[in-house]
Amino acid sequence: MSLEEYLALVGPSPGAATKSAAPKPKRKGKSDPKMARALRKANAMGRKKNKEFKKGWSQGEIMRKAHQLRRKM
Repeated sequence: MSLEEYLALVGPSPGAATKSAAPKPKRKGKSDPKMARALRKANAMGRKKNKEFKKGWSQGEIMRKAHQLRRKM
């Protein structure tokens, strides 16, 4: 039995990529213009001019603040 015949019997290895394995499309929801505005405002509040976080801020803090601002709009 040749190597090609053996590989045909065994099949492709689990790590081998096939052309039919296309990535799943991302789910698209409605964009919220108020949330976009709130995120811009929250990012301005929680980031420095060089785009790093200010002391005490994180991405979670920015999102919490954006949701809070969005509720007030």
